[in-house]
Amino acid sequence: MVKVRVRNSEAGKIKLGCLFTLVLLVAGVYYGIDFAHVRLRYYQISDYVKTQADFAPALDDATIRRRLIAKADSLGLPLGDRDWSIKRTFSPRQIAIKATYQDSVVIEFPGLRKVFYFTFTPQATELF
Repeated sequence: MVKVRVRNSEAGKIKLGCLFTLVLLVAGVYYGIDFAHVRLRYYQISDYVKTQADFAPALDDATIRRRLIAKADSLGLPLGDRDWSIKRTFSPRQIAIKATYQDSVVIEFPGLRKVFYFTFTPQATELF
């Protein structure tokens, strides 16, 4: 039989540094999720813009614009008809698709409210 000696002065105590680190980690994950959502939406719309630029030889500008607006709407991005710029050149044959929008993340603590604004420019230029 093994006896375990426990000092009464240290039994069940959590070190303050460990607790502080854990609180910071949880807060970072909790608020970092909002930043991740903003970046994920940007990556999704950028990927879709590149896909539409790849399909440019087979599609007209109105179809591309309609698809981009529908995708931005499904992602909850503030991009309408006038926000998209689609330009084709024929020497060399290429298409340039571009838009700019602003997204934000709000962080609230008791007595503190901070808004972070981000400006994104999804764009693609492809030869066809």
